[in-house]
Amino acid sequence: MIQFEEAILGLSNDVDSMTISKDENDDDNASTRSSITAVDSTPHDYKVKLDQQYVSSTVESSCPKVGSNDFDSLCVLGRGAFGKVLLVKHRASRTLYAMKTLKKASLVLHVNNIKTERQILEQVRHPFIVQLYYAFQTPTELHMILEYAVGGELFRYLDQEGMFSEPMASFYAAELVLALSHLHSLGIVYRDLKPENCLLDQSGHILLTDFGLSKVSLDGKTNTICGTAEYMAPEVLAGLQYDYSVDWWSLGILIYDMLTGSPPFKGNNRQKTIDGIMSKKPAMPYYFTNEAKSLLTGLLRKNPHVRLGAKPKGADAIRKHRFFRKIDWKALSERHMDPPIVPLVVSYMPYHLSLSLSYSHFACVFFRTIG
Repeated sequence: MIQFEEAILGLSNDVDSMTISKDENDDDNASTRSSITAVDSTPHDYKVKLDQQYVSSTVESSCPKVGSNDFDSLCVLGRGAFGKVLLVKHRASRTLYAMKTLKKASLVLHVNNIKTERQILEQVRHPFIVQLYYAFQTPTELHMILEYAVGGELFRYLDQEGMFSEPMASFYAAELVLALSHLHSLGIVYRDLKPENCLLDQSGHILLTDFGLSKVSLDGKTNTICGTAEYMAPEVLAGLQYDYSVDWWSLGILIYDMLTGSPPFKGNNRQKTIDGIMSKKPAMPYYFTNEAKSLLTGLLRKNPHVRLGAKPKGADAIRKHRFFRKIDWKALSERHMDPPIVPLVVSYMPYHLSLSLSYSHFACVFFRTIG
């Protein structure tokens, strides 16, 4: 168990932080796995503090370490195969966070995914990417204390609305363009873009989350088949080597989903979905504007080399597209543009709690659409 903890959390007297390096022949398959090297790659004001009981990561080097006893659990925000995400309150500051809890016993075969996710969250600082505040462990679990996105998943708003207007889709797609561009500049292929991984903060801005399937690659290339079928690029499904352009394909699928309420390639079963991605062109509804049709045609090209966003022009070609003609990219990057959806949060004390957790309150989220 000690070796496992060292691999995940970097429990070593001579290591200040961990990062992933790519072996010369690493193809991201089980036969060739990413190796771990000890480097100090974190900014001076963001150090990972280590000891033999838990690891605490804070954005302020002067902050005290924390453990599970420093937080009160309020409710379950989501569940996954290896753990769950809780809404927690820090006892001292009374600040709300999202605590991702992973069971060690379930993670032996997924060590690389957890190492990668934690490394990315430690290093990435961006207004449209969820922030990691602390990371620590107990004898049976790993914990990551993340920024609480009070607005919840973009998927829920899309499900309630049915579909978004083009200005709404353009706004959120633009924020995702900035988030993905930042990840690509750091050598990170995201690989799991979908509405469920796009959260909204209290102001209604996007927070990209869940980096469990992301890949840190020095040359931006890998060939693992992973992701959600409806959003996976053809080259991923084919098992070919691919690069950052797979994220632009997924962005195209997500924009189509926002504009229509459903991904363009969706069959009765997984195989029909895959067949559609590999062989069919996306249908363009009559109400799509010329700008929307042009953007989606460019993003959903099956040949990644001619796909909009591919090198050498990269994300610049996407930002200059007329679909984003009303976006002020500088103002957007500084969060000076008003989001089209503003979550309205109401707290109340429930009469009956069905979950076996101790609550002090439960947050209910409503929303209003601007314009």
